[in-house]
Amino acid sequence: MQFFHPDSKFMAAFTLLADIVILNMLLVVTSLPVVTGGAAWRAANVVVGDMVQGRGSRYALQFIRQLTVRWKTVSLYWVLLLLAGGLLVYQQFVVFQAGISGFALTAIQALALAGAFIIAGISVWFFALASLPSRGDGTRARATISAKPAFRPLAAASIQLMFRFLGRTAVAVAILVGAVWAVFALPVALSVPLVFFFVPAVALYLVRLVLAGALGQELGD
Repeated sequence: MQFFHPDSKFMAAFTLLADIVILNMLLVVTSLPVVTGGAAWRAANVVVGDMVQGRGSRYALQFIRQLTVRWKTVSLYWVLLLLAGGLLVYQQFVVFQAGISGFALTAIQALALAGAFIIAGISVWFFALASLPSRGDGTRARATISAKPAFRPLAAASIQLMFRFLGRTAVAVAILVGAVWAVFALPVALSVPLVFFFVPAVALYLVRLVLAGALGQELGD
């Protein structure tokens, strides 16, 4: 049947789905120690970047190889990201414990949401840039970082690109928020397997589709 022909669109979609499921399991497992989360998300960005361009194969092996590449830079950012997230949670705890209400509560919550958006927006670009080859080819995103990306130039470039491509940033953050909302809105019996097999990698794939043009990456067929 043409439906199951190796070159058919159905088989291409099925293969992509299988690759995403495998990548998702690897991402979840390697993120479980928490401190390895930065390296795991960067490696996943490398793999997904190739997926959206229709490049590469053996994505599981590629993911494993990428875990030790630039791990210090992304791990430093990961620690800072966890600290920032912890501060936001603590701020919410203090606000509700203090019983703040009215305009003051609205203003504080608006600032908290703005801060969360900025942190998420920077993070999306940081891991995307960290996944690019060290020596660029003159594309818009690569031109903003040095030949050997370290923490400071990557962070500076991430902030710049977040505001430069604010529309793309907003869509990418919306995808992440939607993924988190779906996980918490569903029953535990359904959300746990979805997280283990599907949600993080699919969200990352959609995010990279949104950022591809700004990163100088052409979408595959």
